[in-house]
Amino acid sequence: MAQMGFFDLSDRYASLDAKKDPLVEIDAVVPWEEFRPALERVWRKPDAERKSRAGRKP
Repeated sequence: MAQMGFFDLSDRYASLDAKKDPLVEIDAVVPWEEFRPALERVWRKPDAERKSRAGRKP
């Protein structure tokens, strides 16, 4: 995989905007911060924060 150039990401975003990317419209409508509490309740902790590895396959 080739390394991305300096303007590749901004060109990609401009291309998506020109094609009326539906994710831009969804982002404007959906109140994402309202989902944060629910996601934090079910978020799995990283292994470093776990007290034991009981019940896990090696």
